[in-house]
Amino acid sequence: MELEPAMTLASASRTSTHTWTVRTTDVAAFAPPPLPVWLVSIPTTASDGRQGVQLFAVPASSAHDAIGLATLRAATAGSAARRRGAALDLDRPATVRPAGGL
Repeated sequence: MELEPAMTLASASRTSTHTWTVRTTDVAAFAPPPLPVWLVSIPTTASDGRQGVQLFAVPASSAHDAIGLATLRAATAGSAARRRGAALDLDRPATVRPAGGL
């Protein structure tokens, strides 16, 4: 991948434009490792009293962070629509486990 001219250096005597070339292998060498993916089950209760869970696959650095991110995601309108009227039941504990099954 070649970037557009990235920098123009100016001085009293001359102006020059340099083109920077970035190889994808260079970028990969500095990329942070991917975050582990966690499966988070957040309890729900339907209006007729039936209990269930809503599942989320969440990339996060820890189980604690995964629960927090899944809870934020569960509060979105899209997640509420998928629950079909069931409410989050935050009085019951959420469960979390690594997505790899470990």
